[in-house]
Parts: sequence; structure tokens; C-alpha cells
Amino acid sequence: MKKPANAKFLETRGLKKYFDAGKRWIFSPNIKKVHAVDGVSLTLRRSEVLALVGESGCGKTTLGLMLMGLEEPTDGTIFFEGRDITHLADHERKDLRRKIQMVFQDPYESLNPTQTVKEIISEPLHVHNIGESQQERDERVIKALEDAGLKPADTYLTRFPHELSGGQRQRVVIAAALVLEPEIIVADEPVSMLDVSIRAEVINLLAELRISRQIAVIFITHDLGSVGFFADRVAVMYLGRIVEIGTMLDVLERPQHPYTKALLSVIPVPNPRLRHERIILKGETPNPVEIPPGCRFHPRCPVAFDACRLSDPPMTTVSKTHQAACLLMPK
Repeated sequence: MKKPANAKFLETRGLKKYFDAGKRWIFSPNIKKVHAVDGVSLTLRRSEVLALVGESGCGKTTLGLMLMGLEEPTDGTIFFEGRDITHLADHERKDLRRKIQMVFQDPYESLNPTQTVKEIISEPLHVHNIGESQQERDERVIKALEDAGLKPADTYLTRFPHELSGGQRQRVVIAAALVLEPEIIVADEPVSMLDVSIRAEVINLLAELRISRQIAVIFITHDLGSVGFFADRVAVMYLGRIVEIGTMLDVLERPQHPYTKALLSVIPVPNPRLRHERIILKGETPNPVEIPPGCRFHPRCPVAFDACRLSDPPMTTVSKTHQAACLLMPK
């Protein structure tokens, strides 16, 4: 029975990940913590594209690694199809990875240089013991390659990673994820290492797979403009937290948080008449070990006032009925 497309089948509640910063010693018994992810709650629906946007170091990749089970959460809960998957045994995690796959930023680092394309893509089938015969596995490999845009697939099977272009390597990585027929792909900056001319092709590929294979995609990126045409919703992350979330159209047309407005202001606009003033944030992102009190964005916020240093506002949900520029700003 086909499940409804709007079902919330992946959910996080108060997810946190802290890393130790240094070691205990006699004069400092308490270890400081790096607040990589600091209380993230979000949902992902079936066949939905959720863009996770923010500057480098805001915790996007760490969040993706926790969803994959590659990092153990410090606190919080992850649910998949109503099941708590936060802390699973190794054999349970292995079964889950057939349904949730990850595409990493650098395709060359993701591929074994000593293996052919066929060996790379068929390896997950051997690991998960999928396919009753070698012929069935070969058919799965060819289908995955062609669905990833490498046609005809036969011309790529015997090639090594160094014989491929950057775009082709990333398509091989995507094919290796597709061969297990997952329900979710976590794409961590999948186009940042590619030429500008190739980026649109990979983004279009993910958009097509979302429709043809009914795959949900969490698209991690620092470039809000690169996902504007195919993401359903966008979650803006800053210093370990999601500060704003909403449909892509609502966020693009009615950004609420000052940080989101700054990200939108630097997106290149082809038409000079439609260009607007860029918002250049002052200073650097605060140290995640020493989180500023109150609103964690206030040291860089162009509209900060006294209350921002004292009160930490909740996440902003963008909708047509919510027009406040910032939840802390005086009415």
C-alpha cells in the first residue's frame, strides 16, 4: 500500500551534538564543549526536498551525519517512520542504511581509486546481500548508472575514477546510493566541488530522481540560490540551530530572520534593475565553544537592540500570516 506523500517519515526532536574542546587537567576539571548542533527539530515528508542552508561551520554536515548514524547524538531523538533510530545496534543501523543514503561533498574522496565504476556501484549490493544472481546485480548497476545520467552505462563500467570528470564522478556517487533504492538521500554540498556549468545538471538530476523514484532529499548547501527552483522547504541554520524554516517561496519572498535576509541579499541577480543592496554582516561567526548570551546572532545582526542580548528567540516559522521581521523586535 502506497503511503501518503505528505507523511512525516523522518523527524528530529531537540537534536544536539557537542564535541569536547580540549582535555581535563588539574586546574580546569570541566571540559568546554563545541556546540556543533544545539537543539534542532525538523520533519521531512515523503518525496520532499528540504534545503538546509547556512554558512560553513553552522552544523549542517554534523546534522546530516547524525541522521546517517555516523555521529552519535549527545541529546535528542531521531524518528524514522515512527521508529526511534537514535541509538541502534550495528545490525539495525546496517538495515536502515538501505533506506537512507548520503552523497558527500567531494566525489573523488568518496570513491576508491583502485576500483572500477562497476565494482564501486555493485559493492553496496554485496554488503547488503541484495540480488539472487550476478546478472540481477549487473542489471541493478546499469539501471542505477542510467538513472544517474551516465548513458550508455556500458561505456562507464570498466572506467576508474581518475578517468572521469568531476560531474561524472559525482553521478557515480549518486548511482552508488541509488543502487540500494533508498527512500532518503542526504546530499552534503553535492555541487560545491563542481564547475558552475555542471552544477545545474546535478541539481536537475536530483530533482528528476525525486519525481521518478519518489526519493526525499535533504540538500545541504551554503548557497540559497542554488536550490530555489526545486526545494519544497528551506531551513536556515546558524551556529548549531535552525533560526527560520518555511516553504521555499515564502522564505524567498518574505524572509523573517535578519540572517536569512543577509543570505538572500548576496544571491547574484542577472537583471541589474532587480538588484538590491547587499547586507554584509559584520565580524565573524562566534566561537561555537563560547555561545553568546541571548540571541546567538546578535553580535552580527544589523538590527540588534538591547533585548537581543538577553533573550533567545524561538525558531521563526515563515507563513503568509507571520510578518514580523524578528520575534524579538519591538512592535
